[in-house]
Amino acid sequence: MQCTYTGRESEALVPPRNYPIRLNLGCGLQAPPGWINVDGSWNARLAKYPFLRRTLSTLRLLPSNKLEIPWNRSIVIHDVRKRLPFSEGSVAAVYASHVLEHLYREEGQRLIAESFRVLMPGGILRIVVPDLRAIVEEYLGNTASKEHGSALESLRPADKMNQRLLMRWPAPASSNVLYRIYNSWQDFHSHKWMYDADSLMALFNEIGFVQVEQKDCHVSRIPGIHEVEDPSRILDGAGVCVEGVKPKSL
Repeated sequence: MQCTYTGRESEALVPPRNYPIRLNLGCGLQAPPGWINVDGSWNARLAKYPFLRRTLSTLRLLPSNKLEIPWNRSIVIHDVRKRLPFSEGSVAAVYASHVLEHLYREEGQRLIAESFRVLMPGGILRIVVPDLRAIVEEYLGNTASKEHGSALESLRPADKMNQRLLMRWPAPASSNVLYRIYNSWQDFHSHKWMYDADSLMALFNEIGFVQVEQKDCHVSRIPGIHEVEDPSRILDGAGVCVEGVKPKSL
């Protein structure tokens, strides 16, 4: 797949003519070919500079296990809290899995609005988030815990719920000042706002999407959704998926 990207977040990517552009926002390690995979994490950024990654690890400024993670060097680096670097109406589909909950609600609204802007008429937005309803049902004892054999299994329900919510999850203690600074930059990894299907669908409707529906794993209007969608992020209460369509006429 070819696209023009300058590396400057304010400039638009120019999609090739007659090619259905599909965006995978906050892709992490799920960065298959055929999609424009976008991530703004420090790990994705450092993947562009393997020598720097090795140097930081040697100096113990980066945990050695981070060096072993196979980040794709072709990922487009972009902070999704900022304007998406794609032109209006240029994208056929936007996908984001377990990204929206890392944004404050207003930032999440802006990302959905930006997705609406870059989508072509009839384009599709599909978002997966942790399912707040499933977490609450587990806390209330209405569903069985899915943490068998894990460290969470022995926790009291309230503590387990807080860990599942990932609100301001503390970083491991370290005497390394630079590593503490690095971890402070990782605040994006904590959760800022949680959703259930109803609240997420309301957000889609508020922005202007139509045919807004909750979807099952791999059931989508987007061709090739299985290429980016990890079932473990949806099944067994792990997440909830909502899909909407940009109207063909506004």
